[in-house]
Amino acid sequence: MGWRPIAILLLLIAIQARAQLVATAADVPVRIFVPPPVQWDNAMLSFRPALQQTATDFANLTGGLAFGMAPARANASLTNPYPGLSWDDLPLANEYPGEVRYFGVPVDRAGLLRMNMTACAGTGSYLALLFSTKGLFRLSYRLIADKACPDTNEAAREIFSRYVQIGQSVADSNRYVTGKTQVVDVTDPTARILSPIRWHQVGN
Repeated sequence: MGWRPIAILLLLIAIQARAQLVATAADVPVRIFVPPPVQWDNAMLSFRPALQQTATDFANLTGGLAFGMAPARANASLTNPYPGLSWDDLPLANEYPGEVRYFGVPVDRAGLLRMNMTACAGTGSYLALLFSTKGLFRLSYRLIADKACPDTNEAAREIFSRYVQIGQSVADSNRYVTGKTQVVDVTDPTARILSPIRWHQVGN
């Protein structure tokens, strides 16, 4: 047999093998990674997620609670509201400049505001709702360790992981620790001037 018939035979075998390989590969699902859409600035130097979040996204997360609400309206949105709560009845939060008032809700009675937390949080843990004269501007989770729950770090992580998905243009979320207390603050970004004279803060 000459070299030409052998070459043709080898070529036909290669074509058939390739066809079988393609047919086999077609049966295997191919996973495609699709990156999230982004928006670039005009100079194409920086970008941000294309998803535009609004106060509605925040209210959906909190069960209807929104920044700017008056104390009575914010109280009414809670799963277990306090009867007859009003601005004048609220104590002053002296660590803030200006007139800031607040009320607290035990974490175990916070309903949807528990953020589906499953870790222990300590029996004395609570959620403070802070108000200026313009309305609600901060949610502050104070997770206090005790004998039954000596470490509230996991509870703070669970809460923070829910809020951090909301963009900083809608809600500015921070987490820090003071002593045995884990704190998660969720603040109206338009009210950043209302910063407390705070405890010792540790970055997370």
